[in-house]
Amino acid sequence: MKMKCYLVVTGLLMTMLLGCSKSDNTVTPSNTADLLVRKWSINELNVKTDAKSYAIPATDGGTFFGDDNTATFKSDNTYTVVENGKSGNGGSWKLSTDNKTLSLTDIDNVTTVFTVNTLTSTAIELATKSVNVLKTNPTEEEQSIALAAMLLLFTIDKDNGGTIDFSKETDPKTVQLILKGKGI
Repeated sequence: MKMKCYLVVTGLLMTMLLGCSKSDNTVTPSNTADLLVRKWSINELNVKTDAKSYAIPATDGGTFFGDDNTATFKSDNTYTVVENGKSGNGGSWKLSTDNKTLSLTDIDNVTTVFTVNTLTSTAIELATKSVNVLKTNPTEEEQSIALAAMLLLFTIDKDNGGTIDFSKETDPKTVQLILKGKGI
């Protein structure tokens, strides 16, 4: 139970606080910051590897999804996180001038950048950068992304009660987290 809780917290924080990647989608409204300022709940989380994309399902007793797990972006450029109905950590946010990247600085003063793939008043999709898990000297951000992705993949491994038999899958060389949410 403690491991599931740790994975939930780690996954939620990592997806909200990590990296960037390229996107073909553009976000062009002049009021993009206004679109971001609201409460968001996660409704989909994926780990994308160099070979495949894996959906991370909701779990009993600890879920990433739903109105009890939210991030609220405020107009004063701060954000707060609620995990399983309890207030969590937050920090500050900044949207790039081209509205394509969202930088989050957490309470430990670690800044992470997301690519904004989609942002409307009702939907958000953020992506971390794709991280080479074999890199010999990864940055702190790359280590965090890789750790979160591998922990999430661990939760869906057949050996741990999941549905994927990773002994038959190719070992990932790169990982990326993709978070989709809805405005509430």
